[in-house]
Order: sequence, then structure tokens, then C-alpha cells
Amino acid sequence: MKVVTSLGLTIAALLVQQADAHGRLLVPPHRGYIGKLPEFSFIPKDYSDHGLNAGGISQTSGGQHGICGDPYSGVRDHETGGMYGTFPTNGAKAIGGCYAPGATVDIQIQITANHKGFFEFGLCKLNGKADKETE
Repeated sequence: MKVVTSLGLTIAALLVQQADAHGRLLVPPHRGYIGKLPEFSFIPKDYSDHGLNAGGISQTSGGQHGICGDPYSGVRDHETGGMYGTFPTNGAKAIGGCYAPGATVDIQIQITANHKGFFEFGLCKLNGKADKETE
């Protein structure tokens, strides 16, 4: 009986492929969250903004991931020009925060389900509406 139980637990453990993160960047508001704020009602609401994980472990293990949390091999809705990356269409009014070089930035994160993951942040300077994120 112990062998059957151990075998069953081993098989169950092998079937678990990833743990999806559940959290969001509130301050400054990330592109998926910003449409939920009253002053940004012109940006579409992303009702899954708490679940961006760049495609999960299976897609990021090769070092490839979407710049703004989208899967590398999927639709990039959160990058510039995507459904939530509306800077090219709406200009500066679609930016949730702007900081001077060298400034200290206070951030606020909301964890909706703790799966022992981590957040990774990067800043990108977009000089114009045609610029794209690069890293």
C-alpha cells in the first residue's frame, strides 16, 4: 500500500508543471491595471491583470519572455501598441508614472495569491510613439 501511495504522489508531482503568479503593480499602475482607474477609463480594462507571468515557467525557462509580462510566443497585449499599451494612440495621458533619471521610486504591489514567486522590474524609456520596449 505504501508503494502505491508513493507512486501516486510521485505521478501527481510530475503532472504539476507550473504555479501561476497572482499579483499586480499598483503604484505606478502597470498597463494591465491602469484601465481600472477612473482617470484612465479610456484604456480597456484587463480583468486578468493579476496573472501576468510571461507565459509561465515552461515558456520562460529558455530565457525568452514577453517584455511586459505577456508570453513570448503569444499576443503581446501589454507592450506598446497592444490592447493595454495605448501610448501610441493616447500619448502621454496613457502613462501612469514618469520619473526623472536617478530618482527614487516608491512602488506598491498587491499580492492576490502567494505562490512563492517573485517580481522582476525593468524601466524603459520611450522617446516617441513609434518606440518599442527592448528589454
